[in-house]
Amino acid sequence: MDFDVKKYARLARIRLTHEEEEKFHKDLGEILGHAEELEKINVKNVEPTTGGTPLRSIFRGDVSPKTAGGDFKPGFPDKEGGYLKIPKVFEND
Repeated sequence: MDFDVKKYARLARIRLTHEEEEKFHKDLGEILGHAEELEKINVKNVEPTTGGTPLRSIFRGDVSPKTAGGDFKPGFPDKEGGYLKIPKVFEND
């Protein structure tokens, strides 16, 4: 199995020692090996499930921040198209 632990560490923005790289390479190899074993299982006639319980969520779905009367917060400093405008959190590289 070929994968690059250094690449994944760089993407996750973590620094690894040489010993940690070797340990994670071994551990990740074992995890991916188990996933390969699961792919061999024939599930052709198995019905898909969404969980092990017939219970349903009691929470409402997402709602728009707009209200029927207009803006969500009349005193919010920046608004655009009826939505609250906030400063950027992430910068594009």
